[in-house]
Amino acid sequence: ELALDYHLPQILGDANRLEQVFINLLLNARDAMLAEEKDARSKETPPAKTIKIESYLTGNRVVVTVSDTGPGVPEAIKNKVFEPFFTTKKTGEGTGLGLSITYGIIREHHGTIEIDSGKTHGATFRLTFPVLKTESDDGKNPSS
Repeated sequence: ELALDYHLPQILGDANRLEQVFINLLLNARDAMLAEEKDARSKETPPAKTIKIESYLTGNRVVVTVSDTGPGVPEAIKNKVFEPFFTTKKTGEGTGLGLSITYGIIREHHGTIEIDSGKTHGATFRLTFPVLKTESDDGKNPSS
């Protein structure tokens, strides 16, 4: 599902590096939902699998969220998921570098990334990036 604001101000960034961020987040969301499906095969109705990407402006930051309906991120590991080589995947299924690389790219772009995991299911990764200031901004948000 896409809920994108197509009238957002620009951010300063490397398109290829930012593409890698979103590929990593989408692959992780997909893998989490597929792993949960394998665990839930004994249930009659498999859980719905949805990835939602949303973008909007908050103050002088562009916000992008990537949400999924997977099992979520347990509170006990939230502060570890961005560490290099940390993975919850089985051996041979992941390197544990995707979110670490993602974190580094976002920081290079002066952005932030946070995880919100629902109490029952799902995870949302919230990314924020500073709005690109132009000489005509006078320190204010660019207008669309």
